[in-house]
Amino acid sequence: MTEALPLDEAKARSAHEAALASARFPVSDPQIEVHASIGSTNDRAKELAAAGAPEGSMVVSLAQESGRGRRGRAWSSPSGGLYFSLLLRPDDAMLRRLPVTLLGGLAAVQTLEEHDVPATLKWPNDVHVNGRKVAGILGEMDRDEVGHRLVLGVGINVATDLSALPPEVAELATSVAAVRGGEAPPPEVLLESFLAHFFGHYGAIRRGGGATILAMASARMPLLGQPITVRLSPEKRVSGIASGLSATGGLVLEHEDGQRREVLLAGEVEEVRAK
Repeated sequence: MTEALPLDEAKARSAHEAALASARFPVSDPQIEVHASIGSTNDRAKELAAAGAPEGSMVVSLAQESGRGRRGRAWSSPSGGLYFSLLLRPDDAMLRRLPVTLLGGLAAVQTLEEHDVPATLKWPNDVHVNGRKVAGILGEMDRDEVGHRLVLGVGINVATDLSALPPEVAELATSVAAVRGGEAPPPEVLLESFLAHFFGHYGAIRRGGGATILAMASARMPLLGQPITVRLSPEKRVSGIASGLSATGGLVLEHEDGQRREVLLAGEVEEVRAK
């Protein structure tokens, strides 16, 4: 099994603070935790939120014992990965502009691009390399007496031993090290890059922006322009041409009869068929 890469807590804290400052993101004394292993970074971030942790707080780990992905699926999180969760409090105006999970997916792709990993976005927020998943984003939101409370979880297969994954997962997964011929940057380097990109985007949305971010995400989404099938629920699927992203990050689907189009706000792309 792959050895856990070292994670320097001081460097993680410094990168986090620098990202918040450069994005003009005002935070008062965010809480930052770094773990070798934890049950779930999202669950721990929720506990911190319930105890009064401010927006911008973060939980980081190199392994998870009970990680999870979208739609309640288990997210296999063995040693050698990088898993972290950010506590955010987007207001109603921000939530109407762009999904925060899309910002997370874009930041992950940009991070991997910087380290010679040709990553792409699969709507709504999975990160792939050559059709294999290298990172995933999970947003979990609720409300408290203050307002919206969103925990954004990010999982990146850094030096993950793919043979340690369940067989049905391993055949669809890859890692940064696998793409780079066995070498991967230290996890705090990837974390630093992600935080800089993410809080840059988050700060821009907070200040009313979004069009440039949407264009950057669209440019990294090769399924656009292709015939696809999207699963909306266990019983319902819809097919058509993925013609683009809406102004609020939804997937614009043109039906194959050429007569209708709709904007999908949630769903899972099950199939992309080459033209």
